[in-house]
Amino acid sequence: MSNVLKLYKQKTFLMNNNILDNQTLMSKLDKNLLVANSLSGLPTQLLAGWQNAQKTKLPANYSQAGNIIFCGMGGSNLAPELISEVFYGQIKKPLALVRDYKLPAFADKNSLIVVCSYSGTTEEPISCLKEALKLKAKIIVLAGGGELIGMAKKNKLPSIIVDTSLNPSGQPRYGLGLQLGAVTNILAQTKILKISTNDIARSAERLDKLSISLLPNSKTAANSAKQLAKELKDKNILIIGAEHLNGNTRVLANQINESAKQLAVPFKLPELNHHLLEAFNHPQNLIKNSAVVFLRSGLYSQPLTKRLAVTQKVFQKLKLSCLIMDSSAGNKLDSMLEILAFGSWVSFYLSMLNNENPSNIPWVNFFKKELHK
Repeated sequence: MSNVLKLYKQKTFLMNNNILDNQTLMSKLDKNLLVANSLSGLPTQLLAGWQNAQKTKLPANYSQAGNIIFCGMGGSNLAPELISEVFYGQIKKPLALVRDYKLPAFADKNSLIVVCSYSGTTEEPISCLKEALKLKAKIIVLAGGGELIGMAKKNKLPSIIVDTSLNPSGQPRYGLGLQLGAVTNILAQTKILKISTNDIARSAERLDKLSISLLPNSKTAANSAKQLAKELKDKNILIIGAEHLNGNTRVLANQINESAKQLAVPFKLPELNHHLLEAFNHPQNLIKNSAVVFLRSGLYSQPLTKRLAVTQKVFQKLKLSCLIMDSSAGNKLDSMLEILAFGSWVSFYLSMLNNENPSNIPWVNFFKKELHK
């Protein structure tokens, strides 16, 4: 994965003892390197999440659902989004992602409703579960415990308990592998996707090998995630992807926002071509302080490959800093996982450069306390 990052402005990276090459300094921000350990465990999480969900046998009639609805907030609804984009051309039933208190009006007893919450205590999915019970829908609960698992047991619903021990950081966005494995298995068990344990195991093995060059003990000169983090420091970040990497744009933006405490906004091709290109005349300092990260894959269709290249050309003419995360994977699942791993490390190293604890989310916690007063 060392060639994932391609810089359009060649720069010399300092080889001094900066924080990115000093694990002792990093461990002062990331206490005991808990987030780093979560990131390095992504391949293990993926396979464990699949195997854990496999133990929960779903009712046969769940495969007859007319539509699929995933309910979750923040990091707990990122896995369904990633999978829905990767398998967009294979999922033949309507699929909706709900990030709110209420189910869509089309939800009924024939809906497969997967209620996701890493903590099991998030109020929006709890509200959706209560609605789903009234509808007598086909329900699955995916959570780390809490009230949701209690409600599942009380109502004798199929439930999958996330093994949070494999995510020492405790942050849902860094336990994505667990939820990715589980969500993929749910869709396989319900015959919405055709994918096997061997497929997941191969993807996890490939990801493990590719991730070695991104670990903290890999020096900046050989670590493209560290290099990209340096390029993005002090920048407003636009993240642009297409097709099977659409979900990665949101994941990377969320991780940079929460972990690095830095503004990052996701955009998708081709939609952005119809409005965003005209947004950089005012204010002028926005251009100087912005950077564009393109998520690129050889698996993109020809029209999107061309659009990405032309979009990049426009931004270069606007004098925006343009960088590319390039996936060389031969299938869409591996491509998504490759960019997920790389982007997660970028967000981590950016938090180090910003002198921020990647696990600390003070304003989110403040908001939750105020909300419950």
